[in-house]
Amino acid sequence: MKAKEIAMVIGIAILTSFFFGLFVDALYEKPDYQDFCPDRKEFPRPYSADCKSLVIRSEQTEIDKCYQEGGFSEFNYDEKGCETGFKECNFCDKKFQDTQAKYNRNVFFIIAPIGVVLLITGLFLMYEVIGTGLMFSGILLIAYATMVYSSDMTKWLRVLVVFIELVLLILVSVRKLKK
Repeated sequence: MKAKEIAMVIGIAILTSFFFGLFVDALYEKPDYQDFCPDRKEFPRPYSADCKSLVIRSEQTEIDKCYQEGGFSEFNYDEKGCETGFKECNFCDKKFQDTQAKYNRNVFFIIAPIGVVLLITGLFLMYEVIGTGLMFSGILLIAYATMVYSSDMTKWLRVLVVFIELVLLILVSVRKLKK
């Protein structure tokens, strides 16, 4: 391939990947942390030097239980900004993380198949520059989809997904090189 053709392949690959990534992002809105935990502040006021720890054993048990269940403890405060006791266990962050994990999974199952279709479509196009660009774009989209979802996959599922993607890429490579 000549330099101009290589530039076209790279351009097609990058812009096609951007197009599909941005298209999915425009249609399928990402969860926003503020929708789950609006105006959450760790410390409502500066911690006063006059404050003493008032956490009693029964409250510590509630605080520990809250943490173990994936929540974060909220406390009541007096006019000095000192904690006066355990208020509640807030699970907004856990709800956000669960929703984010579902979003990442869905993005994977939307974008990865698009990448596979582009990869296979690139095999059958008569114009080598366009076909190669679409194949490269398919690889980029598959890699992007895997990266988005990988933090929410189990270790063995990650290994399996990457193995399947590798086998697919090898099969496409063998098919392309036979031509």
